[in-house]
Amino acid sequence: MDDEFWEIAAGLRDDGLEAEQREEARAIVATGRARRTFVGVLRAISPGEVVTVTTVDGTLVTGRILGVGADTVCVGEVVDGAGTARRRVVRRHDVRVETIVRVTRDPGR
Repeated sequence: MDDEFWEIAAGLRDDGLEAEQREEARAIVATGRARRTFVGVLRAISPGEVVTVTTVDGTLVTGRILGVGADTVCVGEVVDGAGTARRRVVRRHDVRVETIVRVTRDPGR
């Protein structure tokens, strides 16, 4: 058992193999990023996270992500992005994905 461990450890230390594995990992990550859709990026945002959504017509909605569908994003508008004020949803907005220009995560939240 110990001999197998040291053989594996020696194999991991091999610089040529390690560089090859890193290059393969980079290729996998690059392929994943190239295939990622905008809806996929939106789904990566945690539900409940406070964001500001900017639409094509210039409307800004600051609120919590309540859900992301195939073609809409549900944003619960909040009074303030900090503290307990972000818990209470004032209005619910269903924003069509094709009208969204930018989604900005509020820093420090």
